[in-house]
Amino acid sequence: MTTADKLNRQLDDLWAKFLPQVQSRIETIQLAIDAIQQNRLNHEIQVAAKEAAHKLAGSLGTFGLHSGSDAAAEIQELLSEKAALGRVELGRIQKLVEWLRQEIERGFPNRTT
Repeated sequence: MTTADKLNRQLDDLWAKFLPQVQSRIETIQLAIDAIQQNRLNHEIQVAAKEAAHKLAGSLGTFGLHSGSDAAAEIQELLSEKAALGRVELGRIQKLVEWLRQEIERGFPNRTT
């Protein structure tokens, strides 16, 4: 087994270990979406979703999912306390979350040959 093969295996293992945490963070954002739709978004839910998006933005880039990182950063910005969360913002967050879910299902690109 080559060094690249070993590294790819280690990255695969790390991704498998990290995936439940990624999915949990996406679900935290989904809870905020649900709360917005039901007009019951409170400060605690909003902050938790914003923090989840921040952590996703930081961690997805580590696995080479840079566009996923950018999407999470945009969600974080949309959930900032300064932002007004209307229908337009809600729609954008929903689209970004759906896109993130698809990106996560595809997994991370191998970074070695």
